[in-house]
Amino acid sequence: MKNNSKAFTLIELIAVLIILAVIAIIATPIAMNIMRKARYVADKRSIDAYGRSIELAITGYLLDEGNFPTSIGQLSIEYSGNKVECLTEQLNDDLSVYLAGCTVNGRTVDYAYGVNKNIAP
Repeated sequence: MKNNSKAFTLIELIAVLIILAVIAIIATPIAMNIMRKARYVADKRSIDAYGRSIELAITGYLLDEGNFPTSIGQLSIEYSGNKVECLTEQLNDDLSVYLAGCTVNGRTVDYAYGVNKNIAP
């Protein structure tokens, strides 16, 4: 009696599962690294956008008040991106801002925005 079955054997199915497992083991760290790098770049861009919004607020303050603000608390900052908190927020006399020690949505980002003008070269 001839068996004309067109089904896969158990050995073939196990071989396919092993191949898929090896591919998953190789691809997972690569995908995780790509996601980590993308998150870091997005966090840097959030800090840049926050810094630019502070610089725009300084310009608006100068136009409205006629003098330079003494602290960031005096500014009306319009920023709607990810939550950015920085340990150092420095206003420079040239309307620029220096931000350092920032966290974005609770993640620490090793990146500083602007130049610290108070440090002697």
